[in-house]
Amino acid sequence: MLRLKAPQRRQQLMTVATRLFAKWGYEATTTAAIADAAGVTEPILYRHFKAKQELFVAIVRDMSDQTVRHFHDLAAPISDPAEKLRAIARGFPDHLRRLSDAYQVIHGALATSRDRKVLAVIREHYQQIEEFFADLIRQGQQSGIFRPHDDPHIHAWHLINLGIGYAMISLNLPHLDSFTGIDAIESVVRGLKN
Repeated sequence: MLRLKAPQRRQQLMTVATRLFAKWGYEATTTAAIADAAGVTEPILYRHFKAKQELFVAIVRDMSDQTVRHFHDLAAPISDPAEKLRAIARGFPDHLRRLSDAYQVIHGALATSRDRKVLAVIREHYQQIEEFFADLIRQGQQSGIFRPHDDPHIHAWHLINLGIGYAMISLNLPHLDSFTGIDAIESVVRGLKN
């Protein structure tokens, strides 16, 4: 067994667990399987994560942080809120491919898990994304580009639902080429405008 420093071992366990959760689902994957695939014992795994739930929470929070940071990076150099949405839509497919296992994990757990801690961290993830998009829509409302009296959270959820749908289709049925994120974002942007 290769000795790694605590942060590297923690990251390795998260990477292995993400791959196994994506392949077998959160519920079906055991800590024994994760430890075995990582080349460690279960007691080593439990030094870093007290339970499988804690490992799942760490994976989702890491994915959330990466996603929000990616969206901020894409939007930061752009002043027009509609163009920010377009830039995020153009960058989403690459982001999705890079984090495909993590997205498979969260979507699978969202569809099947009844574990309160699992669902709570998924809710936390989507609330972060909701706030990001609601803030962006508010910017557009304040600048006069988007209708001023619409609830930005409703439009944020339109964007989130488009993202979930696009992610589920492109990750699971990659040869369906009739749906693009850019086309979907254009319909949302048209609906937001004055």
